[in-house]
Amino acid sequence: MARAKRTNRTDARRRYRADNLAAGVDTTVPETEATQAEAPARRRGTAPVAARAPAAAGPAGPRPSILKSLTAAYRPVHLREDIAGLPLLLMQPGVIGTMAAAVAASAFFVIVYSPAIGSVPTGDAQGLTNVVVANQLPYLLLNLMVMPPPAAGAFLIGYFAKRSPWLGGLLFGLVASLCFTVLVATPAGRLLTGDNDRTVYVLQAWLLGPVGAVVFAAASGWYRRFLRMATPPRQPRPGSSGASKAAKPVRGRGDVPRNRLSGGR
Repeated sequence: MARAKRTNRTDARRRYRADNLAAGVDTTVPETEATQAEAPARRRGTAPVAARAPAAAGPAGPRPSILKSLTAAYRPVHLREDIAGLPLLLMQPGVIGTMAAAVAASAFFVIVYSPAIGSVPTGDAQGLTNVVVANQLPYLLLNLMVMPPPAAGAFLIGYFAKRSPWLGGLLFGLVASLCFTVLVATPAGRLLTGDNDRTVYVLQAWLLGPVGAVVFAAASGWYRRFLRMATPPRQPRPGSSGASKAAKPVRGRGDVPRNRLSGGR
């Protein structure tokens, strides 16, 4: 069953026009240049058209060349400024997490290998090798994070350090050297030195560990900056924002075309 037409609003408009005409009031409002310059006219009961968003900015520019990116990624060492920013460096989660990973790898090495090393007699190199072959994971983690030079750990330090990666590598190298010194004094340290003199291995760790960590951390920080310069972020496409799209008209209840209510007037 079709809905009955609502004519109350139409009758009210007719009476309003008749009263104004009887009083001599002109109900027509001429359009002027000011009104034409305002927002575009819309039909009664529809939502206003959203203002157009400004045009998106153009591309940032051509991508820099590989050689220019390699040169621009280099950062000189500012000793005073880098040392002054040491507290902020130590507060970065990536730096602290990498150092904690080196300590955890050392503890894992001792816990796993110490019980098996006790049954290997002195001078039995093949017995030490069999202990490592039976479970190679602790030895692999220690080789990456602690044994000089600790390349993997220093690379992570350079990647996570937002500033002064070389200083973060130096600190990590000192921590790794300390862990190596403690390991050599445990029964599991025989896997690192054999049955030889431990002094030579400790000196090697303190000489190569910090220096190698500085080199790897600085190279990692340079490589991270190079990747950022060589691959700039993409620019948004023009017109992709939802604000630039015109809002669709929303019909209200009873919003019927005027010619159907007023008989075509």
